[in-house]
Amino acid sequence: MMPERIVNPKLLRLPRVKESVALSRTSIYRLMSLGQFPKPINLGARAVAWLESDIDSWIQSKVDAAFAQSAETAK
Repeated sequence: MMPERIVNPKLLRLPRVKESVALSRTSIYRLMSLGQFPKPINLGARAVAWLESDIDSWIQSKVDAAFAQSAETAK
């Protein structure tokens, strides 16, 4: 089965991903190995990039979790 096609996909290289998620390279790759961060797309022998939409979704999931935890604490 083919993955859903993304309209106008944008790829982000590691420096931009690090800036967006406020994590180090080591932290990003550790979370990837734990299945807790999106995997990159191979662009070539020594180049990878992440889908901007995957990074945006990951950030949103962290924001949602933080608000849910805050709401639980407030009860």
